[in-house]
Amino acid sequence: MHTGMEAKELATSDSTLLVLLAQSGDRGALEELLREAYAPLRRYITYLAGTALAEDILQETSLQIFRKLPHLREPAVFRAWTFRIASRIAFSHMKSARRWQPLEDAPAEQLTTFDDRLGEPPDEGFLRLVENVSPASRAVLLLRYQQDLSLEEAAAILEIPVGTAKSRLHYGVTMLRKYLTDERKPA
Repeated sequence: MHTGMEAKELATSDSTLLVLLAQSGDRGALEELLREAYAPLRRYITYLAGTALAEDILQETSLQIFRKLPHLREPAVFRAWTFRIASRIAFSHMKSARRWQPLEDAPAEQLTTFDDRLGEPPDEGFLRLVENVSPASRAVLLLRYQQDLSLEEAAAILEIPVGTAKSRLHYGVTMLRKYLTDERKPA
């Protein structure tokens, strides 16, 4: 049985091999890479940009991955690279759709406390709550807590300094706590 770290390293090496095979023209390897990337990218895009834009963003992301894969110089960073592509496309679509304001309010009965979510995979209530945060902070929160990436990885994906990622994460957490506090006050 593999430890968590060994399993992650094994998955990374498998992914690296698939990237190399796909770059050399192996269609089956390309299909497997896209199949493995699809679900995590779909979750990320849906909670970042909303369901109305998700399908278009996902299709455009898949097309960009297909077009740009031959030019990926470091196959080991494939996963982070796919999130970078998805983030760029999502922000572009959100700007076009004037989606920079918070998405619809989450129903109060589906909210969970943010502090209880740290260290556990985010549930639907948490993910709906994240929709109330600015897209810049939302991207960092989703990469950190939904995709379980480090702040350094999130910063690299979003092409921002680590300090900016930290401040966006802090702002996002602060806004989530404020939103939860406001929701719990008696009317």
